[in-house]
Amino acid sequence: MENKTLLYAGMIAALVAFLAALMMGFGVPLPAGEVTWQPSYPPTALADFVRPITAYPDQMLRFFAADSLFVMSYLMVFAALYGVMPGRVRPLALVGFGAGILTALFDATENGFFITYALLARQATPLPDPPLTLIFMLSYLKWAASFTTLYAYGLVLPRNTRLSWVVAGLMLLFPLVGVLSIAWPGLTDLRGLFLLLGMALFAAYFWQQASSRQ
Repeated sequence: MENKTLLYAGMIAALVAFLAALMMGFGVPLPAGEVTWQPSYPPTALADFVRPITAYPDQMLRFFAADSLFVMSYLMVFAALYGVMPGRVRPLALVGFGAGILTALFDATENGFFITYALLARQATPLPDPPLTLIFMLSYLKWAASFTTLYAYGLVLPRNTRLSWVVAGLMLLFPLVGVLSIAWPGLTDLRGLFLLLGMALFAAYFWQQASSRQ
């Protein structure tokens, strides 16, 4: 019964993460001329970094409200995945969960910079020079930790249904595309698509696993 509750909790968290990702992608439209609400990867010039913050602080805050919900929710998904792993694969599952915690920590810290600057801009307070190298490094570490998380979980996810094979395959493909996007930055946008599709598949996976339990 406890295991089934954990699976349903993971399903709910994955659905919330999916909705939060949709809000980030489509709920806060980018103004003409802007490329992203989060100009921390790939690294950019100082003027390009601060422009959306100072020009559109309210929209920036809405975007990062959704992003904050996404961070909290995917951490719950990673916790639920760890909880349903068989004991014999716990060493790798622990690596996955530990990397997932780091992903959320780096992500929330990175978000904190944008939220703080947007709040200052909203009050017409002059912005201090942002520590761009630190912010860019946090963004890289966030992605590197997320690649590690899904790599570890993808290796040990129990494959007892077709859906579980699809989910495991996607988790293993994500770090491959992720590291390739370091060499070919044009692939970077695929990272977000992987996470959006991944959260929908995680929700389906948790529901399927819970439905099969007595």
